[in-house]
Amino acid sequence: QAILAKGSRVSTAPIQGTRTPAASLRRFCCAMSAPEKWTEVKHRLVACMFSFICGYVDVVSVTRWKCFATMMTGNVVFIGRALIGQEISNAMAKYYLAVIFAFFIGVVSYSYAEHRWPDRGASRAAAPILAIWLVMEAVLFYETSIQDISSMKRYRWTPFFFAPAFGVLSGASAGGRLATPTNLVTGHLVTISNAVVKACTKQKWGHAFKIKTLMSCSVLASTFAGALTGAGVLKYMLADGTHGALLPIGPLLMICFWLNDNLAKPRSLLKKMKKLRKQLKGSSEARASATSTDAHGVGLAVEHQVSIDGSIDLTEDSSESEEEEE
Repeated sequence: QAILAKGSRVSTAPIQGTRTPAASLRRFCCAMSAPEKWTEVKHRLVACMFSFICGYVDVVSVTRWKCFATMMTGNVVFIGRALIGQEISNAMAKYYLAVIFAFFIGVVSYSYAEHRWPDRGASRAAAPILAIWLVMEAVLFYETSIQDISSMKRYRWTPFFFAPAFGVLSGASAGGRLATPTNLVTGHLVTISNAVVKACTKQKWGHAFKIKTLMSCSVLASTFAGALTGAGVLKYMLADGTHGALLPIGPLLMICFWLNDNLAKPRSLLKKMKKLRKQLKGSSEARASATSTDAHGVGLAVEHQVSIDGSIDLTEDSSESEEEEE
């Protein structure tokens, strides 16, 4: 009021406390430096890839084996139903327990590999597991129907080779550079709910909370997209069985683990590519500067030649005028 009384100019921008969350988020993204913004984008991209794969595999695993290969909460619930209820036998309870143990082996493998090879644990631990995954899925791909596969022992035991890969994924995403679970959405729903409350009450969003909210929205959307993709694939494959539906997931997971390790410590290959890109950029700039220098030199030479020609013409004109006067 004192400022207004003095007649000073006051900005018409909204006050910090009354800025809407959307405007605050846009201001935050614009204020971030380019390297920092790209780092956050890389983290979200890797998390989205993990979440998409988990949503896809959950749909296929529930359809195939009536169990979850990526998260163990549903398997624990199935064990309770098997022990008390009558819909599932006690043998299925042991089956679900074996799947949980396989997931546990994957987490232990990641922890040991991360201790043995710092910042490279995910790719080192997942490589042999995904190789077995690829071989078994390739074998299932050549079977004729789901009925024939279900009668074979190898089909029943395939979840025990798939679950460890997602144990590695769970350990790498929650305990690695991402620092957030990508195979579960419950915690992310809590974060989004808190964001909605802050938006309704016009509370200020901190830097860490904005990053966390963006990550939660990305993971939730990617998991949903993966589930939709899995359901769409099974809709067209169910008549011939689900074998082959997980065939491309092994290589994709290996690429994701490789990228996840690169977040913690850049790969030598990427360093060489970055260095080569800088060298190419520097050489192109040098050529451009040399070209501009040559063009500038040619321009100066032309100007100098024009000045010489002009002086010669002036001399000739003066001599002619002197002869005429004589």
